Formats: sequence, C-alpha cells, structure tokens
Amino acid sequence: MSYKNYSSFDVDAVITWVDGSDPAHAAKRAKALNSPNDKNSNNLSTGHLKTRFLDNGELYYCVASLRKFAPWIRNIYIVTDNQVPDFLTPEIQQKYDIHIVNHKEIFRSYEWALPTFNSMSIETAVWRIPDLSENFIYLNDDFILCSPVNKNDFFKDDKVILRGEWRSMISYSPLRIKLNNLFSRFVKKFLGITRSLNLLMQIRSAKLAGFKKKYFYTPHVPHPIHLKTVENYYKNNPTIFEENIKYPFRSTDQHTIQYLANHLEIKKESANIIPPDDTVMINGETDIKLTISRKIERIKNGEIKFLSLQGFESLKQNSKKSVRNLLDQMIPPIK
Repeated sequence: MSYKNYSSFDVDAVITWVDGSDPAHAAKRAKALNSPNDKNSNNLSTGHLKTRFLDNGELYYCVASLRKFAPWIRNIYIVTDNQVPDFLTPEIQQKYDIHIVNHKEIFRSYEWALPTFNSMSIETAVWRIPDLSENFIYLNDDFILCSPVNKNDFFKDDKVILRGEWRSMISYSPLRIKLNNLFSRFVKKFLGITRSLNLLMQIRSAKLAGFKKKYFYTPHVPHPIHLKTVENYYKNNPTIFEENIKYPFRSTDQHTIQYLANHLEIKKESANIIPPDDTVMINGETDIKLTISRKIERIKNGEIKFLSLQGFESLKQNSKKSVRNLLDQMIPPIK
C-alpha cells in the first residue's frame, strides 16, 4: 500500500472509528462478549457498554475540521473494523487524501488478537499503518479542530508539543481498582456518567516509561506522536505489545500508547510542555446548559483550538441543536 512519497516534514492524522449500530459489527461484538475466551476478571466495567460504540456523526466534523484548519496534513487515516463511513465516498476519499485502514492491516502477524472492540488495543497498533509518516497526530473521532493550527502546534524542532500538567502518582492496588469498577457501575446506572479509569491508564503508561513519583497528565486532546518512538519501544519490548493487544474489551491491566509515547518523549527530552489552555471538552453526561453555553462562547471568541465532544447522545435537545449549529457554522461541508 502506498499513498504519497514520504518526507520527514510530512504529518499524517490517524483516527480510530467504529459504527456500533452496524448489525454485523453488533453481532460480532455480542459473540465476543459471550465468548468463553474472554473471562478476564479485570475487564473495565464500562468497556463493553453500547455508548462506547455509538456513531453520533462526530467523525464527519473531525475530518472536515482537519481539512479546514490543518490543510497541511498529508494523509488522514481512518482505522476501522471493515467499515466505511457513509459520507466517505471514493471520490471524497481521493479528493481529501483520506484512507480507510482495516484492523487486519495493523494487526498483521497478530491476527490472533482479532476481532477486537477495544480502543486501547487498537491504538497500540496504529503505528503499524503502512507508509504512516514519522510525525503523526492521533485523534479519537470526537476530536474537532475549532481554529487554524500549524505544524508547530504539534511538532517543533524535532520535539512533540504536549498539553497537560504534572501530577503526583496515585497507587492503584487491586482492591482500589475493584472499588473503582464498582463505583463506575454505580454512577453509570444511577447518574448516567461513564467512567473510564483514564488516570490509571496514564499512570501505568508513565511507569512503563520509567517514571515513579509523578506523571504527566494529558486531557482529551489530539496527540502528536513520533512513529519511531513507539515502534522502537514495542520492538524492544514485544511482550508488552502483545500483552496490551490481547484484550478484546477494555481491561484495567492495559496501558495507552499516546500516554506512553508522551512519557518516552519527556524522558529523552524530546517534548515541549505547554498548558492545555486552548482545549475544551463538552460532555453530554456531565455538562449543564450554562457550562455548555460558556464553552460555546469561548469557541466562538477564538480562544479554543481543540474541542472534544463526548456523550453527545446524552445532551438535551436544545444543547444538541446549539452544538450542531456551532459546528455547521464553523466547518464547511465536505463535498
């Protein structure tokens, strides 16, 4: 597979996406969930919920915003499980240099790990996309650019630009993890809030990179990654790679590639750290109308470069309309 001539100055974007409402995918997921081979007692309690596989149309705005506000990006790779988003016709894919990458491509030689319904397992293998540029930006499908950005917002002087802050490590004993899982079930059932134990994944990733007392906390933002950094780490630690891709559903035993990459870059002094002042999240499960309105105003005022749109399906109808209107006004249609 070859898309364009490689250049060390190129930057690609990688997005993972799934349409969980697809009957074929839903049936495959249900079969895997009931498989006797998936009896991992440390499965994350919210890792199999349907909300993790919903397609609310965020991918369209994610892709359109990349082409609007970051036209310098070479290729956009969308990693899927034998699916193609409806709006990505062959003509659109060719016009905007968008490429669909099947899980089988990045799990070649590791087909035993498929099928997988675990974003952390999939993320662990995205660096194996054929012809991926040395500098790439990893995004979830609910990340949306809100204003023009350039390469220096992600990569500068052979360093990655990391948004976040230092925090003291918390010890996650097996008992604490179990209690967290129980609490996650409780808040999901009674409050409708999905918890992911994201801090645990960040701390575990930091420990793998050799950090012991503090970790670099990163909010939900696009992640700049040097391909060689993760490739060299996993090639030197193949057991860690195989251990992390083996879970078909999220497990509390996993780490996360983007946070591992962050700490590896920090360790070798290949990162510039800045505060996440240009990022915002709108969360349909936790935000109220007032906070959503304030965040929308910040975006309209040009204060925000990166929006993470989570739990869109949980937004009240008037808030959904406000967010849709914002996105439609801000991002021109792909055609």
